[in-house]
Amino acid sequence: MSLRAELVGGSAGMPAFAVLLPPGWEATDASFTSMRPRLDAVLDQFPVANRAVMRARVEEMMATARADASRAEIVRVFAPAGADPKDFVPVSLVASWLRAPGGGTLQDVGSGLIANRGAAPLDPAGTILRWDADQRSEVEGGEVDIAGSGYLIPVPGHPTVGLMFRSQILRGADGAQLPDEAMNAISLLCDSIVASVRWRRG
Repeated sequence: MSLRAELVGGSAGMPAFAVLLPPGWEATDASFTSMRPRLDAVLDQFPVANRAVMRARVEEMMATARADASRAEIVRVFAPAGADPKDFVPVSLVASWLRAPGGGTLQDVGSGLIANRGAAPLDPAGTILRWDADQRSEVEGGEVDIAGSGYLIPVPGHPTVGLMFRSQILRGADGAQLPDEAMNAISLLCDSIVASVRWRRG
């Protein structure tokens, strides 16, 4: 697999960082504007009988991601930009700055995530915390099952700020479920993208 380094410029006084993206993935802003034409083009390739249902499910995911964006300092949204319909799985990875509340430190936030959300280290060095963030919702009378994870990375030189990622994967809808093998592969891919973060010095 040929990976592409995506450099994300610094913002809000935070340093820049680079992340490795798989083929077909792109970075966009929190409005999803640049991603929308490509997503529509992919959905238009689905059979007419499935297109409306698939579009409604993707709209639910995008609405949730936009709602998250409105409550956070979104840095970038990473997602596949195009795929063959038979291989298409709606997945997004949202990066944002997280500031420790109440004059606390990021270490305090991490301790809370471990105690309350079951967060555990993703990497051998223990610098990245990962926790489950699954959710279910009702869309047009049907249930949508969205799997996901949260990730937290310390920002060098900023003890009260972290870089947080949130993944969302459409695992099931209307009784249809993504096979466990595919689900595990996509989850591992998101883990790998987050683990590839490297801070730009100077």
